[in-house]
Formats: sequence, structure tokens, C-alpha cells
Amino acid sequence: MKQWGIPELCRSSHLKWWLIIGGMFLLLTGCSLFKSEASKELDRSPESLISEGLEYYQRKKYKRAIESFQKLKDRFPYHQYAIVAEIKLADSYYLNKEYELAAVTYREFEKMHPANEIIPYVIFQMAMCSFHQMPTIDRDQSFTQKALQDFERLVKNFPKSEYAAQAKINIVSAKKHLVSHEFYIGEFYMKGKKYDAALGRFETILTQYPDVPPPPKIKENIQTCKDRLADQKQEKDKTPWKLFPLKLPL
Repeated sequence: MKQWGIPELCRSSHLKWWLIIGGMFLLLTGCSLFKSEASKELDRSPESLISEGLEYYQRKKYKRAIESFQKLKDRFPYHQYAIVAEIKLADSYYLNKEYELAAVTYREFEKMHPANEIIPYVIFQMAMCSFHQMPTIDRDQSFTQKALQDFERLVKNFPKSEYAAQAKINIVSAKKHLVSHEFYIGEFYMKGKKYDAALGRFETILTQYPDVPPPPKIKENIQTCKDRLADQKQEKDKTPWKLFPLKLPL
């Protein structure tokens, strides 16, 4: 067994202490660096954040742009660049195809800045968020209805807007989609011999969408439904004694 002398023990003890002190130094330095980086991030100026967000936006890195615009919006809500961040945040969601988040952000912008000069653009974009989510004709058409409402609101309130012409084109597309949906449901009811419900769908097309060319078979289907309903009524109106003659007692 090795015998330790006083000098060796001292050197061994010093080494342990230096290792402990060195470890603590590295730990504290790491924490200091971490805090420094965090502090730098929190100390960033509105100019820095808007510049960064717009750069990411131009490079089509929309997720990174969203982060920058959101930071500016949250940290400096009353800064002059905040309103830019708000609209570009919505645009970033839209271009990233996050349409529901984009619609919520556009709607919030309209609520907070109803008199802003870009409100026609905001309404158009809200409508486009719904327009991009229109489902197939066999599904619920809530998004189609919402798109139609916002496009019509834009045309009504801002008829001279640069977005009004495209809104009118999209209105026609949305209406055609709704007509196809109503016709599809009507034919579904016809196949199930629910002629009253089917007739209601077909007549809705003619009354609610008079400016949209109706499906070619609609008049034929309407007549078929009326004929079948008339037949059903005739059968229902037949008296029991005509169907089953009763023998009177002598």
C-alpha cells in the first residue's frame, strides 16, 4: 500500500478543490451566458423585430416570420410598428395555409382598427380564408356561406375597392358551389323517395340563386317530385270503403 506524504496529500487536496472550483466556474459562466442570451432577446427593439419578421416573410419562411411578428405584437402593442406586425402576422398565417388562424387574426385586426384604410383588403382576405376551405358538395357548406357573406360585405361597403372586382368573381363561384350542393342533396332525397324534401331543395335553387344558371335537370326533377307527391296525395285521399268495401248487415 502506497504511503502518502504531507506534500502529496496537499497536492491531492488542492487538485480536488481546483476541480470543484473549476466546475462551479463553468456552471456559473454557463448560466451567465444563458441569461445574457435571454436578456439580449428580451432587450430587442421593435425595429429589430419588424426587420427580422419582414426578412423572413420575403424569404417565405412564414413560421419564423410569425414568431417575430408575434413577439413585436406582444411586447410593443402600442408601438407604430405593432399595426404592421398585426397585418403581416395574419398574412404569414394565410400564406402558410393556416387559414383558420389567419381568419381569426384578420378579424381581430378589423375589430381593433375598423377605420384603417386597408380594411377592404382585410375583409377580402377573411373571405379568401373561408374560400380556400370550401368542401366538396356533399359536405356542410358553412365555409362557403361565410366566404359568400364576406365577399358580399366587401362589395356592398367598398364597391370602389381594388378588391371588389375579384370579390364579384368569387361570389359567382361560391354561389355555383352552393347550387351544386343543393342539387346534390335534392337528388339524394329523390332517390330516397322523400319528394317533399327534394322539391324544397330544388325550389331553393331557383328562388335564392336566380342569377346562377340552374342545373340542366332541375325542371325535370321538380316536375317528377310534384307528380310523385300528387300520386301520394291521391293514394292517401282514397276512402277506406273504396279500398276495402264493407258488407252491411242484413
